[in-house]
Amino acid sequence: MTTSSGSSPIDRITVRALVVWGSALAAYVFAVFARSSLSATGVEAAVRFEATAAVLSLFAVLQLGVYAVMQIPAGATVDRIGPRRAIAIGSLLIGLGQIAIAFAGGVPAAIGARVLVGSGDAFIFLSVVRLVPAWFPGRHVALVTQLTGVVGQLGQLLSLGPLVAAVHTRGWTAAFFGAGSLTLLVGLLALLAVRDGRSHQILAVAALDRAVGRAGDLAARSAPDRGGLLLRTWRNPGTRTGFWVHFTMQFSANTFALLWGFAYMTKAEHVDASVGLGVLTTYVLGCVVFGPFLGVLSGRFPGLRLRLIVTLVGVHVAMWGVVLAWPGDVPTPALFALAVVLATGGPASLIGFDICRSTNPLASMGLATGMVNAGGFTSSLTAVLAIGVVLDLLGQGSPDQFTDAGFALAWLVQVPLWALGLVMLRRSIGPYRAFGGAPAAVPPTRP
Repeated sequence: MTTSSGSSPIDRITVRALVVWGSALAAYVFAVFARSSLSATGVEAAVRFEATAAVLSLFAVLQLGVYAVMQIPAGATVDRIGPRRAIAIGSLLIGLGQIAIAFAGGVPAAIGARVLVGSGDAFIFLSVVRLVPAWFPGRHVALVTQLTGVVGQLGQLLSLGPLVAAVHTRGWTAAFFGAGSLTLLVGLLALLAVRDGRSHQILAVAALDRAVGRAGDLAARSAPDRGGLLLRTWRNPGTRTGFWVHFTMQFSANTFALLWGFAYMTKAEHVDASVGLGVLTTYVLGCVVFGPFLGVLSGRFPGLRLRLIVTLVGVHVAMWGVVLAWPGDVPTPALFALAVVLATGGPASLIGFDICRSTNPLASMGLATGMVNAGGFTSSLTAVLAIGVVLDLLGQGSPDQFTDAGFALAWLVQVPLWALGLVMLRRSIGPYRAFGGAPAAVPPTRP
């Protein structure tokens, strides 16, 4: 990739940039595919492993828990070894995890397999986000980040369509073995095609230091070096604000799409499996629609980001209120409407990365991104586990015992998470604004 001069910023999108991004993006698609594979096959998994609702939720909780815990070490690793090798490592772990669950004969082996998947998954998205400002002009970074999240959701479509069909026609073992093998191949592709763009990152860091100026000095004074880079990165106002944006916006959509949505619709609301898959597909397509829109909005109107987040939380709460308060089975159109509303959650949570990127240097962007990304998955695993525990306490520990009333109570575990997220987000807004606004995280580009 070239720039106009040896010290010029990236001012155009090149074919090589698209090849690098596309190869990394393919790995992210398969990471999302592996992450969501138990959602589409949750009923089959419960039967295969003779798992109760709490045990079934434990599969997702451990995977998400490992993913969340790994965000900081994975982010630091990405900064140290570069996205290319980090993507290869992540794809290897995911592929081995999918192959392991193909042959798992019981709950302990299945849990171990999902831990492998969660560990590998932790490296992928951070690496792709780390690549974007190294290969794309600054004015396009927010949009490309959103497109990364959007295209990644195609992995969920792979789990809803081809994986479910393969499980039904070829069997569990063949389906997951094939999925793991393809993931290994995609990791090899990334190893061959991805380049880290280190020279551009060095230029970006230098330009950021000049752009931040006094704001950077203020950050250094407000975050003394007591714990090194880790503490400085967390104390950065953009990191904390981005964390709570991600925490607040992502968990409801994740909980519905990654595990409990399909079982809720088919067992508690008594819709056909095809309708349930249609609702989840609508959710994915909604992410595809909202992602670019919110990316452009976030890039052009950064001052509206936090107000937009609060508004969307209100919309989520209102839609869940309609669904849970509905007497008897929820009408199918209401479930599709819920899917459309939840589809704003993932794209809106990515605004947290825009906020984080506006105040952190690119040299530590992997670490900062990991901290932000841990927010949504911490809240998601909390909600996933809490719903399983509530259902078990209500005596609804298996799919044939699920009821509308039981799920109505279980879904209410989201309320304290929304409340905590909004309170902490409000507390972080002041320091973020006092930092001096949103300094550019990439070199200024020529029009």
